[in-house]
Amino acid sequence: MQNIIYVMRHVDIGGNVDIPYKKVGITGAGNASLSSRLQQISNTKSPIKAQCIAAWEHHDARAVENALHMLLDDSRVEGEWFLDKDDTLAERMQPIMDLIGASELPIEQSNDAYTQSVLRKEVEAKQKSDHILLGEISDLLDKPLRSSSRIAGPTFFSDEKQLTYYVNARKSGKHHLSIGRSKGVYDDIKEFLESNGFEIEQGKKGGAKVMSLSTETVASVINLIECEFVPINT
Repeated sequence: MQNIIYVMRHVDIGGNVDIPYKKVGITGAGNASLSSRLQQISNTKSPIKAQCIAAWEHHDARAVENALHMLLDDSRVEGEWFLDKDDTLAERMQPIMDLIGASELPIEQSNDAYTQSVLRKEVEAKQKSDHILLGEISDLLDKPLRSSSRIAGPTFFSDEKQLTYYVNARKSGKHHLSIGRSKGVYDDIKEFLESNGFEIEQGKKGGAKVMSLSTETVASVINLIECEFVPINT
């Protein structure tokens, strides 16, 4: 019975090619079946390996797969493979899976030394890129803020406003800005930013999020809040 929807990517274990495609498919029950599917797709002697990055269980996986393929049709490259230039496909699918009651499955990652090596290189490359981005944003801020480069991305701390700015960096250059500790002032900050032309979403933890911003605009949003935002109830 095919009851698992998965998202798969290809990894170049030589580290020479960034492959921006994801496969959305279905398979049978259990991690064993998922691992078997990976083995079918990956040639053991090939420098390109398949890696599952997300999987969910649902009683009608076929219908879910068909709906997702229709939704993603504009980015279809070939068959079940879709362009994911921003590397956000699994993240974008999660709210849909939550809505239909699909259960997220843990992913067994390959212990292959070559695959592990390239995954470590990817982490190191992201850390380096995030550190550069942190510096670029810092240079654009009107006043200095405490900052750190965390696993999730560049982070800025405002002692004056009692807010934390988390930058979720994207390869496309369109970054997401989450405003931590803003749950209690979400309505105020939403009204303030929307009055300045920004579209606001509420994150899972209740704070404000601004999506798809350039590096310069991330700094502009932070500057705007730091210079002008005053909660109504303050």
